[in-house]
Amino acid sequence: MELLNVLAERHTDWIRMVKSFGADQDLANDIVQEMYVRLYKYVGEPEKIMYNEKEVNTFFVYVTLRNMYATLMKAKGRIEFVDVSQLEEELIFEEANEEAEVQLVALYDEIWEQADDWHWYDRKIFDLYHNTDMSIRTLADKTKISARSIFNTLKNARERIQDECNDHYQAWKEASQE
Repeated sequence: MELLNVLAERHTDWIRMVKSFGADQDLANDIVQEMYVRLYKYVGEPEKIMYNEKEVNTFFVYVTLRNMYATLMKAKGRIEFVDVSQLEEELIFEEANEEAEVQLVALYDEIWEQADDWHWYDRKIFDLYHNTDMSIRTLADKTKISARSIFNTLKNARERIQDECNDHYQAWKEASQE
């Protein structure tokens, strides 16, 4: 039960991850809940999920959520691609790529941590643009906000991210080149 408590502390992070794959809020909630059940039932070695008693292996959870989402989308016929679990094992778990993936997840986490501190309007526009497949024009049409305002908000958000998350970006870039 301790494992579930530690995982649940980062519930909003897990939801964000699934939404970044293209899921809506309800689907993201369903996938995260199923992830809790799967990890609790099927992972016999908690050290695969935990670095220590309080620190979750974000990379392991990310891969689990991504595989669950991909499997669901493939079953629904919404996307077609090769067997994701096989590719994940061949590419992601190679030692050279593992560090890059860990750094990418850290970068992703840092971006959303920074976004949590933004004004609600900026955060919402950033979230809508990055977690849906809408273009700026479509977003403007649906929200009745000018495309120029959305563009400027996203431009300012990008600049803030570049300033505030540069260390994580550089770490990911270096790990990717190894």
